[in-house]
Amino acid sequence: MEPPIVVLPIKIQDEVRNLPESVVSFTKEHQRNFFAHYTGIGDHRPEMIQAVRVDLTRHIVSTLPDLQDEVRYSFDKESGPCKDWTPFPLYMKVLRIVALLSGRVFVGRPLSREEEWMQSTINYTIDCVKARNAVRDYPQWKRPWVTSSLPEIKKLTHHRTRGGEMLAPIMQAQLAKESVKEKLRNEETGDEEGNFIEWLLKYTPEHLRNDPENLALNQMVLSFAAVHTSSMATTHAILDLVTKPEYFKPLRAEIEEIRKTDGEIIDEEGYIRLKKDSINKLRKLDSFMKESQRFNPPIYTSGTRICTADLQLSTGHKLPKGTRICFPSYDVHTNPKTTTYSPEYNPPDYVDPEKFDGMRFYKLRNMPGKEARHQFATAGPESLVFGYGNHTCPGRFFAANEIKIILIELLMNWDIRLKGDIEQKGGPRPPNMEVDLVITPNPMAMVEMKRRRGA
Repeated sequence: MEPPIVVLPIKIQDEVRNLPESVVSFTKEHQRNFFAHYTGIGDHRPEMIQAVRVDLTRHIVSTLPDLQDEVRYSFDKESGPCKDWTPFPLYMKVLRIVALLSGRVFVGRPLSREEEWMQSTINYTIDCVKARNAVRDYPQWKRPWVTSSLPEIKKLTHHRTRGGEMLAPIMQAQLAKESVKEKLRNEETGDEEGNFIEWLLKYTPEHLRNDPENLALNQMVLSFAAVHTSSMATTHAILDLVTKPEYFKPLRAEIEEIRKTDGEIIDEEGYIRLKKDSINKLRKLDSFMKESQRFNPPIYTSGTRICTADLQLSTGHKLPKGTRICFPSYDVHTNPKTTTYSPEYNPPDYVDPEKFDGMRFYKLRNMPGKEARHQFATAGPESLVFGYGNHTCPGRFFAANEIKIILIELLMNWDIRLKGDIEQKGGPRPPNMEVDLVITPNPMAMVEMKRRRGA
């Protein structure tokens, strides 16, 4: 039986957001939800979090050329010639493209392009949910006796063992290079460059550094956190674009303007890429993504924790240990009155919040003093999709760039429409799917694509 969940008022968000794990715990709630004792899902992975928060974020700009190279490869691989309108199931295509881009950074080529690795990083999340549901079907007293033999649990074990086998050569090569790299660091700038596996190993406890299955588990947990969430956000943005085709022109014009102003890079194969610094200048695209996210968040609430001790609130309420808590993030994003919870914060200037305005945040950022606010990756009291407080998503900057690069490729080199929308006038958006509080794009939504002339 699920423990009760209490939706807290936004006005006490600052009171709760940085409470220690000994009082309210994100980790304990994740472990409870996925039966970590039996599935292994939800174990604390500090090395993975540090590698994302510190190294990936620090080197975010250096990943952009690889991502731009991979996005062209992934579209070519997944879409084929596409000289005329060709139908595709949108979410499944986006999922494979995101898996390729993420893998290019997380493990590198050639492994990132191997079908077995791609399938594992895509399916691990799905298999985690299946394993959780399988364990939940048994009464608590019976679980210790049956879970190890469940096929869903064995599938998770296979992901780790086979993933370790595929990663072992890369891990050993990285460990062998460490002594040489250390000398180079001391003699040169002291700045660390390297792929994500090197960063992971840097934070991994010494007794686990030679364990390929531990490295595989970190990679799978990373995929759990990154691949499907970015795929859903990208799919939502594309669905909003094809059902509101009036945004094609201003978004494409912005890209062309930046290309002319900043210049562009033509790679050895003749493909055009934006310069590293140009991507963050696409404020209209960033705004469109954020508005799509505002209407289609991954979940209606945020900040879900479980009380690990009795919690006394300033409202006078006392929540007993074992109570789950959360905040009504969707209401914050769609009801401007909800955001007036603290005098030091200015509520977002939402005009007609029930209306989709792809330029909403572009206009807000043009206001004096708000140039750096209201970005897609912003995490704060008025933008809660990525969390707020101790457990704000550390990979949100990478995710933002990854989604932008996919949309840039789509806008520059492809025409796309809803299947059957011959005149490209837009139309009804395929309805989202909702399970409890979770929101996902319609997996049955079909689009048609073709290459633009000269692409």
